[in-house]
Amino acid sequence: MKKEKTISESEWVVMEYLWENPLATITEIRKALSANGWSDSTIKTLVRRLVSKKAVAINDEEPVFRYKPLLSKNECRLKETKSFLNRVYNGSVSMLVTNLASESNLNEKETAELLSLIEKMGKD
Repeated sequence: MKKEKTISESEWVVMEYLWENPLATITEIRKALSANGWSDSTIKTLVRRLVSKKAVAINDEEPVFRYKPLLSKNECRLKETKSFLNRVYNGSVSMLVTNLASESNLNEKETAELLSLIEKMGKD
């Protein structure tokens, strides 16, 4: 079985920047993310990994390479959620919801929203 390539926490920071700043250069990315304490080579490595995972593309139509996200934020969230669900709960949505509901202090509104979502899932 082929394992889905997930995005690491650090790579997610790069993606967040690229979703807000599509077609950024590596210099722009490095400047924006240097406050994280990452070296230039670390940032380049993170971008290179995202390119190899096909989450980011290189636009080389100009003299300076520009990087753009290939996946939307929602697509990434869905992939990461599925990966988490499979890894931690063996794909069981009910186990996840049970843990979330029993271990969190949901207020009445949140409980109603959760029940509404579960009801809607049953209809779909």
